[in-house]
Amino acid sequence: MLSIDSHRDGDRHTLLLTGELDIATAPELEGKAQELCAHQASELVLDLTKLEFIDSAGLNSILRVRALCQEHMCEFCLTPGARPVQRLFEVTRLIDRLPFRKPRPEDEGDRARVEGESSAREGGSGLEPER
Repeated sequence: MLSIDSHRDGDRHTLLLTGELDIATAPELEGKAQELCAHQASELVLDLTKLEFIDSAGLNSILRVRALCQEHMCEFCLTPGARPVQRLFEVTRLIDRLPFRKPRPEDEGDRARVEGESSAREGGSGLEPER
């Protein structure tokens, strides 16, 4: 299952991906990107920090989103994910060919706000237990 939380700051859109990006969920990401590009986003950031799993179909989906952004002259970048997610980019040698960047300070605040809203809806405290 994939959850996509969208945040907009002017024409800059950040999509926080949570869960699994695979053959079953890749079309959801591509559809959301198509929608944003059609509405003339100037920048699209895929935030992978909460992504738990990605397979080759998910990777191909990210590459299609990048191509879509290029077609619409929309800047594209990725926020690095957890080690297992980043490992796929390393193994496929795409780590140096894709535009990864650290989250901006305002992105951290946005992520905390989105997580707080999600937690409030679920009745949680917004804090994850230590592992």
